[in-house]
Amino acid sequence: MINKEIHLKNFKDADERLLASKILDRANIALRDHTNTFTDFIDMYKLGKYISMTYAISDLTIKAFGGYAESERKIIGFCPDYRELQDEDFPITAIEVLLKSFNEETISHRDYLGSILGLGIERSKIGDILVYEQKAIFFVHKDIAPYIANNLSKIRNIKAEAKEMLLEEIILPQPKVKEIASTVSSLRADSILSAGFQLSRSKIVDLIKSEKALINGVFANPASQVKEGDFLTLRGFGKIKLVEIRGKTKKDRISIVIHRYV
Repeated sequence: MINKEIHLKNFKDADERLLASKILDRANIALRDHTNTFTDFIDMYKLGKYISMTYAISDLTIKAFGGYAESERKIIGFCPDYRELQDEDFPITAIEVLLKSFNEETISHRDYLGSILGLGIERSKIGDILVYEQKAIFFVHKDIAPYIANNLSKIRNIKAEAKEMLLEEIILPQPKVKEIASTVSSLRADSILSAGFQLSRSKIVDLIKSEKALINGVFANPASQVKEGDFLTLRGFGKIKLVEIRGKTKKDRISIVIHRYV
């Protein structure tokens, strides 16, 4: 069995410590009963911390999944290390919410989230919400999917219809991006984030030290090296992708192309 206190001593915040304890309980059950166990959905800024905690546990397979490859909120799954977890093992269902009438007023992510929370559902049972022109797709824990499908009938003041759908039926929306061509002195995280969000290096370093920056879902250090294709997220500012490294300029700087998601 896992000695929880060894891992919990790294969590000073009471809420984070409580969640860490619950996650370790799920890992313990997977080891004891030789079964698959799963957490609820976890915010991407906390996910890396909890996954790092569980990586130190032997005889355990660990995987995080949120319903699609680039999901931000994910569930952590555990099973004995002689098995592998597959995407379809995760207790995740998609709910499609269709607006019944056209409204020129924009219906936002916040509106959809507020409506589902208004049903008395905990935030931890809801993953990402993908917003389209006249609909949205929720990723939710499968245990609450029937309840949502039967009871979610309105988004703000617009009538809506909710129904379950298969994950493989989902066509992801095309992201809106702003292309940024820039030059940097190095491919360090602080340089790339500074260029992508047009903030000073000193401001970026402060945000990184406050655990506000992620590279591919893992907490960054100012000196972390960024590769072509990496996603970088800055809490409160958004997400960027290093799309292309073009090479050195005459002034010995590195020419890059960044996509900033808007």
